[in-house]
Amino acid sequence: MPLIIPAQFRAGRALIGWSQEQLADAAEVGLGSVRDTESQKRPADSSAANAMRLALENEGVVFVPGREDAGPGVLLVGNRPNVIRWPTVVTKWEGVPFEIEWQGKALVVFVSWEALEDLEELTNPSDEEVLRSFHKHRGRILDAVVRAVTDRDNFDKHGRLHVRGQDIFLRE
Repeated sequence: MPLIIPAQFRAGRALIGWSQEQLADAAEVGLGSVRDTESQKRPADSSAANAMRLALENEGVVFVPGREDAGPGVLLVGNRPNVIRWPTVVTKWEGVPFEIEWQGKALVVFVSWEALEDLEELTNPSDEEVLRSFHKHRGRILDAVVRAVTDRDNFDKHGRLHVRGQDIFLRE
């Protein structure tokens, strides 16, 4: 995972119009952690910084690493599906269902239970823990939906899309 510098956190917040307080709430960290990370008083590789990164990524912020010809930056993801209905239940056989709008069509998506379990490295999690994992990693899951929707083999006979670990853990 590339290092994120304090200016990227500030720029990411600005892109989505968040205050430091909103980022602290979304990341479930203290306001002091956000302030300290953004002012370089706390290392950018701390658990608080990782939670902040995840919260911003869930809102569509992409952290762009520095290159030889350009410094690090941020941008907004442009091709995520719109969520119509967030998941509220967990099924052992099909996974966690939710509904999206993708290119003008409504789709029911199932994220495999095992993939959500792997995201948090959980063993025999409760339904609540699986749903919490879904929401914590929703940006990554929505990006996986974009990858999975292009493969007809990911659709069942009812036209429902199944997102598996291979879709979530493949980073492009």
